[in-house]
Amino acid sequence: MSVSSSSRLHCVAALLLFASAALANAQDKTNLGTMLEEIRKSQRLPGMAAVVMRDGALIAEGAAGVRKLGDPAAITVEDRFGIGSCTKRMTGFLISRLVDEGKLKWDMTLGDTLTDIPMREEYRSVTLAQLLSFTGGIAGYERIGPKITPELFDTEGTHSEREQRFAKHVLNLPPATKPGTSAIYSNASFFLAALMASKVTGKDFDSLMQAQVFSPLKLNAAGWGRPWSESRRDQPWQHVARPDGHVPEPDINRPPEVLFRAAGGAHMSVKDLALFGQADLQTRKGQTTWLKPATAQRWLGLEGVSAGERSVHAGGTPWLSACYAVWPKLNMVAAIAVNGGSPDDEACKAFVREVEARYGQGTRA
Repeated sequence: MSVSSSSRLHCVAALLLFASAALANAQDKTNLGTMLEEIRKSQRLPGMAAVVMRDGALIAEGAAGVRKLGDPAAITVEDRFGIGSCTKRMTGFLISRLVDEGKLKWDMTLGDTLTDIPMREEYRSVTLAQLLSFTGGIAGYERIGPKITPELFDTEGTHSEREQRFAKHVLNLPPATKPGTSAIYSNASFFLAALMASKVTGKDFDSLMQAQVFSPLKLNAAGWGRPWSESRRDQPWQHVARPDGHVPEPDINRPPEVLFRAAGGAHMSVKDLALFGQADLQTRKGQTTWLKPATAQRWLGLEGVSAGERSVHAGGTPWLSACYAVWPKLNMVAAIAVNGGSPDDEACKAFVREVEARYGQGTRA
């Protein structure tokens, strides 16, 4: 079929118009590099990247620092970072979607679900909702290492066998508090919630997260474990925070993200983290079909989030820092990630303050 000269001219004009609009949008984005460099220098951090979204559009982005101290390669906004406990928000989102599908229920218990795992009587009535709200009495496992938590470093057997062995171990420890009473932060609690999801669906956690969160939200750089690996040598190296500064984390005896993936094992680009924050924002405002309204409200309530107020969700270890913030009243999301530990989330706090000052009309929305 032939195409007339007039049609070709219209196509060229349309393409030029589209290219001009894309260029204008790229030029309109604020460069956060200077702000981030000031935060990086003041806290002696190796590198970081951040983005800001408003009304679903990227309005600012930037990066500062290097991928690895001693190497000149610069951080970029496309790089991958460990996001620590921000992963818990994604696990909660995944579980909420499975609730909507009727595969999980908030009141499902450990005893009724993990029927092949011996456990103390106190844990049998602990519900999925209690696991997500940290009120199940499960041991915290906030500090882990080969010497203090050797059960996490036992690599014998298949992945499923390791999960079963650790679940048996943690469910036969004395409760950290009486189940159903006070909340105690627990990485193992989210491990058990993910194990329940795998049990009822017959699918491993990685597959569930890919199908329910990463793929539908288009988190295309999302994965598990360290951003840097032998197959991804152009990604940031994580750095351990020391009293006199940061040092590249040695590639030995690393915490086994394979067991605690649901609690803090994901990595992704800072743009991906902001995209998840955007889905979180839309869910709070009732502007999405990702979750039914009642399910969304229950999920937010379990994690202690107020639907209409600003909230910040952070993840951090001695070797990584990340957070995303949501401002429902401003229809705004911001995310930052650091390839090193930032004690007390100071990098995140400084970034959120700057974003509010620049884009929030000076208000704490």
